[in-house]
Amino acid sequence: MHPALQGLIVVTIVVSAAIGYYYFSNLFLDRFIFPRRAFDSDDARKRTWIGVLTFLISPVIGYFVLSVVVPWMGSGSAFFDAGIKDLSAIGSTASIGAFWSGIASFITGVLLMVVSVALAVLGYALFVLAFILLVAFARIVLMAAMKAGGLTVWALFGGLGVAILAAAISSFGADWGVLTFLEAVGIAAALWAIVHALRLQGQLVPASTVGDNVNNAEALRPWFFIFPALFALCLYLAYPVFETLRLSFTERVFLADGSVPFIYQWAGLDNYTQMFGEPKFWEAVRNNFLWLLVVPALSTGFGLLVAQLTDRLSWGNVVKSIIFMPMAISFVGASVIWKLVYDFRPEGTEQIGILNAIYVAFGGDPQTWLTVPFWNNFFLMIVLIWIQTGFAMVILSAALRGIPEETIEAAIVDGANPFQIFFRIKVPQIAGTILVVWTTITLTVLKVFDIVFAMTNGQWETQVLANYMYDKLFRASDWGVGSASAIIIMLLVTPILVWNVRNARREMR
Repeated sequence: MHPALQGLIVVTIVVSAAIGYYYFSNLFLDRFIFPRRAFDSDDARKRTWIGVLTFLISPVIGYFVLSVVVPWMGSGSAFFDAGIKDLSAIGSTASIGAFWSGIASFITGVLLMVVSVALAVLGYALFVLAFILLVAFARIVLMAAMKAGGLTVWALFGGLGVAILAAAISSFGADWGVLTFLEAVGIAAALWAIVHALRLQGQLVPASTVGDNVNNAEALRPWFFIFPALFALCLYLAYPVFETLRLSFTERVFLADGSVPFIYQWAGLDNYTQMFGEPKFWEAVRNNFLWLLVVPALSTGFGLLVAQLTDRLSWGNVVKSIIFMPMAISFVGASVIWKLVYDFRPEGTEQIGILNAIYVAFGGDPQTWLTVPFWNNFFLMIVLIWIQTGFAMVILSAALRGIPEETIEAAIVDGANPFQIFFRIKVPQIAGTILVVWTTITLTVLKVFDIVFAMTNGQWETQVLANYMYDKLFRASDWGVGSASAIIIMLLVTPILVWNVRNARREMR
């Protein structure tokens, strides 16, 4: 099958799955789980058994249905391709048999694909139904526990928390008997709370009025709508963080014999101890803090300066476009450009690097700028400052345009000079925006990797944390120490990120 057609099919499946999820979730929620009618205790008892059986059977049937879909869809694709191939060869062979064979293969492929799609929809609907039932049962149990109150709530949430925490630590590779005991105790406490709450309620599904069902449905509906987004966030954000944390407490042991090439063993804090004992790590930390001191300050300062100087000029937009242009270049592309600027040729030959050409023209000897310890860090920082100045300029220019003209006119009437207007009138009014720009660039600096990797690869005392992590993970294959360094980067980034989010919410309010 042509790759373009495969891509189209994948996109169609994803979009159809999303639409189908929203359709089936609302259908099952309003028609079957919380219908807009009242039901008494006998009806509630019947609904309990039907719901439990449906919850148990639906995933099983859905799995078997979907297990048929994959081979049938593969067969349909093969027949479809064979039919297209036979039909495309008609002009050269002029064979009636090939024509009818192609038609038959094409029709068979289409029919198999249609049946596979129908089965896939059925299996998917059954899985959605099981998921909706699980969430509905969880809400009913939670409401019963909250109604019981006191010890029941503590046993439910405390037991689940202890069991999940013990299971998480066990997944890190820790083989402690106490963890198994804590899991058993946590699960037992949660089960006791569930049984106790349901016994006080009388049965799983209580008798209800139309209002109860409507309220339950409306309480669950928003969660069903945001579930795909939450699932994607957990899959692509929360799970990698948990997995990286898990790997940072384990050691990868390679096996000479066995069905698997390596296993993960619990290492505790050994990876962190090893990392803290390496001079390269502390070199990376020192350089990262040096970047933090220089790059955000200069990028924000230059951006604010350009925004102010070009604010009222007729040709200011042209200057802003030129300064913003580096933002359109990738970090690697910018690194290649600046590596040519710092290029070195032996003395006596023509210098193609701009910096060495100017230096030699003034009587100096050509230098390998990127190998000069300490100062080479600043040569690397210039690349990021060059890129981020355009970002700071655009944001701060918009903030300057938002300053009320009345305050500036009042300052002029009071006899303030341009410097006083800028530092005492304008800067205080855009201080919040300056801080946001500063912290945003700080986040970029903490994760800087491309520039160092492309220009020096961390040599000559230019190592940074992200490049150190890359070296450990993909060069030394030391996943434990590499993951530990990733956790350190996350711990440095998280407070600034949280502060940015809180500040943004405060401004929105």
